[in-house]
Parts: sequence; structure tokens; C-alpha cells
Amino acid sequence: MSELTAGVTVSADPGAGFGLDGKIAIVTGAASGIGRATAELLAKSGCLVTAVDVNHKGLATLDLGDDGATDVADLSVPAACEQVVAGVLSHRKRLDILVNAAAILRRVPIAEADAALWEKMMDTNLLSQFFLCRAAGEAMKPRKWGRIVNCSSGAGLVGGFFGATAYAITKAGIMTMTRSFAKDLGPHGITVNTLSPGAIDTPMQRTGVPREALEANRARVPIGRMGLPAECARGAVFLASDLASYVTGHILAVDGGSLMR
Repeated sequence: MSELTAGVTVSADPGAGFGLDGKIAIVTGAASGIGRATAELLAKSGCLVTAVDVNHKGLATLDLGDDGATDVADLSVPAACEQVVAGVLSHRKRLDILVNAAAILRRVPIAEADAALWEKMMDTNLLSQFFLCRAAGEAMKPRKWGRIVNCSSGAGLVGGFFGATAYAITKAGIMTMTRSFAKDLGPHGITVNTLSPGAIDTPMQRTGVPREALEANRARVPIGRMGLPAECARGAVFLASDLASYVTGHILAVDGGSLMR
């Protein structure tokens, strides 16, 4: 070690839990899909997870262990984002990890997209992540440690799939937003990264898409199949772990090779 890395410590063996045992985590969009898989995997890795979603029925069936918690919130409202973080600070006294997986997808042709649709998509998918990142970052700064993982999508790089234009635009915005926060929070020991799923077999991916379109999309994946939510969850847990201590502002594609670049 030289003066260039003075004061830096790295766990020699983060262990099976990736050094996550006892970490305090928030996972949004946790009632289903990637958010659900991530919340449960973080809990199994030793985190004390607060799972957030507007769908209270989905939250009720999560397996978060004995110390897990849930919070029903509409994250399209900025004040609700701040209240989620404040609630965890009140309950747990600190915050170590934020995974922003909450999103909605409305498949509407460009010619039919109106202002109400645009506003709802932007507020839920992008604005919520901004306010959660900001509130979480402020909560993490005093301890000089934190991990933020924002879920984007390969759609943000290619313009969307089957009427998902507005969705794709919000996901592209997340990538730039992540890098802005990575620069802002890096000096405080907080990493901020983007998880970019490809064709993942979730209810959101399938809803409103004909079978033949799904098959055509699957056929373009070099690995030859759609991914599983659990496979995306592993990427999120890596970015939240000690193993990613020197990774920030990064876009981690979990897409079976669909967008090699």
C-alpha cells in the first residue's frame, strides 16, 4: 500500500454473504420481478431489508427473514421517497444499501402517448429514483460508506421494445442520473451503479406482448433464452457488496449478451 491508497481497507474474505451481514437495505419494487428477487437474496445474504412497493399483497408474501420489514408507498410522489428513507433511519438508525427497482411499463405507440402517460412514467421510473438517491446519499454520508444500485434496462440503449418508448426514455435517464450521483457521492465513500437487465422473464416483460414477439426477442439473445429475476438479483447483490468496493458509475448489463459493445 502506498500513500495513494492510505487508509483504504478491503475485506480479505467477504464470505458467502459478500460482506453483507447486518447491512441495512432498502429495495423498491419488491413485490414482484427483479425487485422481489433482489430483496429476498439480500435478506438471505444477511441484510436487514425494508421492501417497498405500492402492492401490499405482493409484499405480504416476501421471504425476508425474521428481521425484514415492508413499507407500502407510492414512489411517484417525491415526499413518499423521502419518507421511506426517514422511516428506515428511524427504525434501523442507519442506511447502507439502496436498490431502486420500482418501475412501471405501459406499452403505448408513440402516436398515442399523451401527457398523463408521460408524467406517470417519468415520476414512477425516474423521478422516484432521483429523490431516493438523494435522500439515501444524505443518510449514508456521515458513515462514509454506502451502496446505491439503480435498475435501468437495455431498453434505454436501444429505444425500447414493442411500444415501450416512454419506458425506454426513462431508463436512459437513469443511466445518466446514476453517473451524476456517482460523481457527487464518491468522495463520501458511496458507490452508485446501474443494473441494466435485458430480456428477463417477468410479468412486466410479458404483459401486452404477443407470444411471437416474445419468441423473436428471445431468439436474439446469444445465450438463447430469457433471463431469470434471480440472475439480475445476483448482479444487484454484487454491486451492493464488498466485492464491488471500487466500482462506481458503472452500467452492469445482465442481458445474456444481447447488447455486446
